[in-house]
Amino acid sequence: MDFHLDADQRAILDAVDTINARHAGAGRIRELGGDEPSYDHDLHKHLREAGFLDLALDDRPLDAALVAAAVARQLGVVAAAYHALVLPCLGVDAEGPIAIVAAESPGPARFAADAEVVVTVADGSVSAVRPKPGSVARVGSRLGWPIGDVAGIDAGEALPDARPDEVRARWRVALALELVGSMSGALDLTVAHVTDRRQFGRPIGSFQAVQHGLAKCAVAIEGARWLAYEAAWSGDWTAAATALAAAMRAAERVRRDTHQFTGALGFTTEYDLHLWTMRLPALAIEAGTIGSPAVAAATHQWPIARNGATGLDNAEGRL
Repeated sequence: MDFHLDADQRAILDAVDTINARHAGAGRIRELGGDEPSYDHDLHKHLREAGFLDLALDDRPLDAALVAAAVARQLGVVAAAYHALVLPCLGVDAEGPIAIVAAESPGPARFAADAEVVVTVADGSVSAVRPKPGSVARVGSRLGWPIGDVAGIDAGEALPDARPDEVRARWRVALALELVGSMSGALDLTVAHVTDRRQFGRPIGSFQAVQHGLAKCAVAIEGARWLAYEAAWSGDWTAAATALAAAMRAAERVRRDTHQFTGALGFTTEYDLHLWTMRLPALAIEAGTIGSPAVAAATHQWPIARNGATGLDNAEGRL
């Protein structure tokens, strides 16, 4: 099996990195409001016009996954993962931001206050509404994205071409990739810190305990990354749930260890680390609104566990 990117994929990442360098990053998120940023319509526009949010529509889900992780790594305040991976299975058109919520958990949702389309996923249906501008109340948060409260809006019209289990699976892949990107950004910053910070006349990154801890973070991130890529490429529902479960587990280690290795500096808002790590528990909480990914993986793998019923919309359990 070849794990190397091909020439087209490298070109896509190079182009996305160029856009991110100009329109994303810690400096950009601080321009947008820091811990409570506004939606980055400028970055969204550049990604959309370059075609990077539509790759899955061209049957290139792995390329779409690469884009989603790269944008998250650079703190993009855009619904890139939703657009790139979930929107294609909904059967709706949207050029602007979209928000996705679980019917069982109405309330604060990422991007909802700015969304052109709000998608609600229930057990037996998927629906969408186009809220009037300003009709979704903004909610204060320090999670790194604009948040809106969808509790009072109409669920909208049912989407006949969207299958709930498929939407949940794609949603899980999107969240896994955002976790991977956010963890990677946090690790990059921490490695730079331990390389530059000196103690006892040596960079603290030269101490074995620090090296081992960061190596464990890197291994956890890479494992989650390749599981997420596999889920995006294969379209398998079990793989999607497994990838998200692995990413959530890795995020616990990365959040803890990156702050530990940056010491007191890592717990200040002046330092950029929290811009990545505050996103990790928020993504895990969002993942929980559609059920435990570990339980979903087991149920998809062994459908008989669900009282003898598959609970799937098709026998193959594929996206």
